[in-house]
Amino acid sequence: MLKIQPKSSFVGKNQIYLTSCHSTNDIASEKIQNREAIDGTVIVTDHQTAGRGQRGNQWQSDTGKNVLMSIIVFPDFLKFENQFNLSICTAVSIFETLSFFSNQNIKIKWPNDMYINEKKVGGVLIETGISGQKFSHAIVGIGLNILQTEFENPKSTSLAVQNPEKSFNRDRIIEKLLGVFEENYFLLKENKTSVLKEKYMDNLLWLNEEKKFSDSNGPFGGKIVDVINDGRLKIEVENKIKYYDIKEITYLFHD
Repeated sequence: MLKIQPKSSFVGKNQIYLTSCHSTNDIASEKIQNREAIDGTVIVTDHQTAGRGQRGNQWQSDTGKNVLMSIIVFPDFLKFENQFNLSICTAVSIFETLSFFSNQNIKIKWPNDMYINEKKVGGVLIETGISGQKFSHAIVGIGLNILQTEFENPKSTSLAVQNPEKSFNRDRIIEKLLGVFEENYFLLKENKTSVLKEKYMDNLLWLNEEKKFSDSNGPFGGKIVDVINDGRLKIEVENKIKYYDIKEITYLFHD
């Protein structure tokens, strides 16, 4: 049972809790289609049977141990060319929330995954709708590994694994996240995007570091130098600049 009271004015004030569902993003979409959605509605579940991640990947999670939720917002103020700013807003909000509970090496992996000590602890899937020349809605899906300790993927981790000396309360983390998300969402609405971008870049994984990546031509060495306004990754490769979209590049971590 969900027991949260976020310090917010609208995000999370309307809560829908499900013990199990196929996907909180799908439930959010159904609410919107049925005109039952209220701005700031949060949908939380203990278990997803068909959770989705970026690139069409499935998000796997042990029942009742992690944060699985979607936030419904109506960002009609957001211009199409600036839609990546909502991704920045969300990533920064998750980063600030995790940093509140942990002092480990937390980083944002482009575009909006969350890593601790170079292992994935969370991800975001944002789905938007368009009406005329504006965004009619956005569904911000968030998955965070909190209490789970065993993973099929060795590159995954959780707050509990990375902070064995601490105990974590999932409801308190959701509560904090919703409050922080609203604060950053208001910055977005007030067009204070430079503040959000600075927070994002200050905590971006591998920024200005020589690292290994892979694209359609195979492995290569390069250095992330920026994320441009449309969300593409800007990488310096042998004194030349290359730009990558989400499905065009892979980070090569050490095993």
